Amino acid sequence: MRKRLFMFVTPDGFTYSSPHVLSPDVDNFQVLGFGEGKDEEEAFKDFLQSNGWVLDTHFNEVISIEVKHRIHEGQVFYLTDYRT
Repeated sequence: MRKRLFMFVTPDGFTYSSPHVLSPDVDNFQVLGFGEGKDEEEAFKDFLQSNGWVLDTHFNEVISIEVKHRIHEGQVFYLTDYRT
């Protein structure tokens, strides 16, 4: 069976849109890393093997998302092209 690629993200933690902002102002997920396996469970174990540091954090909830294209295969968008 072919290995599948999963991205692991967490809603835990805080994100700031600018160093000038005093409190978190972006509601998003943080990418923790990637793992490969025949299913999500196997991919999560692969992720933990490569990213053991995550066990030493205060992150609790981790969500898997299957990735259909490698990052280098994805289309890049620049926000400056869409601002008026």
